[in-house]
Amino acid sequence: MYAGRGFLRLKVFDPPNPVKSPALSAHGHSKTTMARFCRAVLDHVPIGSFRRRFFPDLPSTCPECGVLQDRAHVLLKCKRYRRWWELRGEFEFLQRVSAYRELNGFLTVNESAFSFADAPSEEHSGR
Repeated sequence: MYAGRGFLRLKVFDPPNPVKSPALSAHGHSKTTMARFCRAVLDHVPIGSFRRRFFPDLPSTCPECGVLQDRAHVLLKCKRYRRWWELRGEFEFLQRVSAYRELNGFLTVNESAFSFADAPSEEHSGR
């Protein structure tokens, strides 16, 4: 099954079940949290890596860290977010049995993660 280059392959999605979605069970109560979850999984997020690909004239660096703001940076390294794991990359994150639960917890604790509010701004631009 082709899921796209940026799809975050969480084990909970294998095989897909359109009737009982674990994501809807976890986030169906909140449209904004569900939207942020979908953005994170699909890597279709208003952050630097997306901007660099589709809007190269817009800022793409993390306002906190000064490096390219991509999904791995947000999930694993950025200082502005709270997390309870220390991993080297997305692959290592995905190998964890608890990756789906941890992504849900990360979104709950970090209410601006993967939102338009956290997009790089002109004010902090280091392009």
